[in-house]
Amino acid sequence: MPSDFIDYHCHLLPALDDGAVDLRESLHMARTLSSFGFGTVHCTPHLIRGGYENDPARVVRAVQFMQRRLDDEGISLRLVPGNEHYLDQYLPEMLHGALRAGDTRYLLVEVPFHAGPELLRPMVQTFAGHGLAPLIAHPERCNAFDPARATGVLRGALSQVLGKESEPQLEESEVVALKRLGCRFQGNLGSFAGYYGYEVRERALLFLRHGLYSCVGSDGHRSEKLWEMLVGGYSVIESLLGEERARELLRGTLLANGA
Repeated sequence: MPSDFIDYHCHLLPALDDGAVDLRESLHMARTLSSFGFGTVHCTPHLIRGGYENDPARVVRAVQFMQRRLDDEGISLRLVPGNEHYLDQYLPEMLHGALRAGDTRYLLVEVPFHAGPELLRPMVQTFAGHGLAPLIAHPERCNAFDPARATGVLRGALSQVLGKESEPQLEESEVVALKRLGCRFQGNLGSFAGYYGYEVRERALLFLRHGLYSCVGSDGHRSEKLWEMLVGGYSVIESLLGEERARELLRGTLLANGA
């Protein structure tokens, strides 16, 4: 694997959220990410008011500490401070000074799994008022983005038994509408590998085929099975897109260009 892949979503920093539990696990994860081909990792601990209070200053300090440890260990990774911002009523007041995805205008945002358009559409306008745009994490895991809900397509185990499963149309779906409004989407490598179940995998493949993803991330929380998840997810992406387009996606080229 090359060493120029970019992980836009990772819970590598030790003991900040539900990710790596300690420094030892963080180092194990870092070695795995580097061996796979990541050269840059965006460290994105949860930022949730009343839950994980990982403000930008705290994350920057943690990244500086972790970068020194990686350098001491000879692990070739460049760490970038970030957050996985939870979309709730408190997020707008956190936008000033928020950690962007590198040099872009995008902020990584976690949408509540059952959120609806009434929460999502105003989000775009609020971000735009701060010169920002949402980079929505793992939309394939969010039921609000399931095009089958809007189109009435029969999905899941029953549809397989009846032999009536069909691919939903995305043109009028919420995910396409949000992309037109300026949102971008980050897919989880584990989703393509079936790590989160059948329906999430099917949504991920559908979104991938229709070119909705601008970047991907490991969303790594633990060292256990991380390698299998990365390799399995990448192999699926490469089989659908081909080697050149798969590597372009993992290099973050599309997101850097605003695509």
